[in-house]
Amino acid sequence: MDILVAFAVPCTAQDMARAPRLKAVVIPSLGFEGVDVAEATARGISVANGHVTENFESVAEAAFLFMLMSLYQIRAVEDRLRQGVARAGPPTARMLKGKTIGIIGFGNIARALVQRLAGWGADILLCTRTANATNQQNINHCDLATLLQRSDIVLPLLPLTSDTHYMLSKAQFMAMKKGAILINLSRGAVIDEAALYDPEVVAHLGGIALDVFEFEPLPMTSPLRDHPNAILTGHEISHTQENLQALFHMAKTNIFAAIDGRAMPTRLNSDAGDSSALH
Repeated sequence: MDILVAFAVPCTAQDMARAPRLKAVVIPSLGFEGVDVAEATARGISVANGHVTENFESVAEAAFLFMLMSLYQIRAVEDRLRQGVARAGPPTARMLKGKTIGIIGFGNIARALVQRLAGWGADILLCTRTANATNQQNINHCDLATLLQRSDIVLPLLPLTSDTHYMLSKAQFMAMKKGAILINLSRGAVIDEAALYDPEVVAHLGGIALDVFEFEPLPMTSPLRDHPNAILTGHEISHTQENLQALFHMAKTNIFAAIDGRAMPTRLNSDAGDSSALH
């Protein structure tokens, strides 16, 4: 086997050892956590993922959807309608206009989200490792503590690493504004899920919207399923037709490049040599 297409399956050092002819691994998705890129690099195996703009844009649109659904409490509104229950009291929905959106990280998804927020009258706080990652007028840079204290909506848009594992837990949730909304579309273990159903946190936050979980699929026994203010989707909210088509097209492009001995366009490990060894 010269080329492996790893779609939702791992490719470990042991797998590579069993395929001595392997020269290229093509991943038709953006995430590549299951592939040991360091081992592939050491073995001279090129690895490429699905780095396509439709992926970033789909996740950004999904984040926007989650923000509006949470602010307008769509889940509760729909439940009342289905149960035939009239609204009691004044409206509780909130506009996006005038809200402060706190974004942690400034990769491709965050950039696409910022573009889509233009014109909505929202302020943006940005917490990144790189000072002044952007100089856009409606974006203010700050540290994490300030972002949590001031944001009406908090979105971690980060890869899962040893540094970001459980970076948001009970202490951070309680430091958020009373009634703030937490949205996670990055990786499940970036936040401490168990802290989200702590009674103090449930009472403090205005809502949560999660598309990713530490363990997927989300166990049927997870208390998150009974969270009173949660919007939950099964790591699929951004799986649009356009995203899938672009991912498969890029996978095909990478495969043909590897067959032809050219560098794959979305190669992750440029120091692994090239695919010319296929010839």
